[in-house]
Amino acid sequence: MFEMPVVVSESTLTALKEYLEERKELFKSICKKFEIKYGNIDRLRKKIEEEGVPDDDHTMWDDLIEWENALSELKRIESILKGLKF
Repeated sequence: MFEMPVVVSESTLTALKEYLEERKELFKSICKKFEIKYGNIDRLRKKIEEEGVPDDDHTMWDDLIEWENALSELKRIESILKGLKF
C-alpha cells in the first residue's frame, strides 16, 4: 500500500518538538526519582522478587509500574523525535 507523505508546517513541527522535549524531561525526572530511591530498576525488580510486596504496602510495586511506564514513554518519545524531520 502506498502512503502519501503528510505535510506539516514548520511551526507545528517546532511546537510538537518542544512539547515532546518537555514530556521527555518529565519522564526523565520520574526515572531519576526512582534511581535515587532504588539505585536501578533491576535492583528494584530483584528486591520485589526476593522479598515480595507487603500485603499492606504496595509502594514498591506501584513504583516499579510507574518506572517501567516512564521508561516506555521515554523510548516512544525518542522514537517519535527521531522520526520527525526538521
